[in-house]
Amino acid sequence: MINTQEISQELSEQKLLLPLTQVLTQSTQQLIEAKPHSLSPSSTEAIRSLFPEQEYEEKNIQKAKEALGALADNFSKDEVRDLASQVEYLVESWLDEFERDIFKGQTLNELLHERRGL
Repeated sequence: MINTQEISQELSEQKLLLPLTQVLTQSTQQLIEAKPHSLSPSSTEAIRSLFPEQEYEEKNIQKAKEALGALADNFSKDEVRDLASQVEYLVESWLDEFERDIFKGQTLNELLHERRGL
């Protein structure tokens, strides 16, 4: 049996999603083809405001390179980023484990969240 509601939903999704994906594909392709220096300063700032994590990541990479010192010259930018991510994960997990030892099986964030809920 044909469900008209499902067909109607699929058609409306196609009407909405297809044009959206076409526009996004065109815009992405134009950005890829554009030379970085061809973007105006206002466009660059707009992109930075949309993706602030990119600037944060660059700062993290720079801090990791400073911490590694001369050893950083042996790694690519991607490798330094991966190393920084791995170290951050390890530190956070060790800190959580330490907090669970101290606070009877809970992290500080869990305790604070629990207290706020009361």
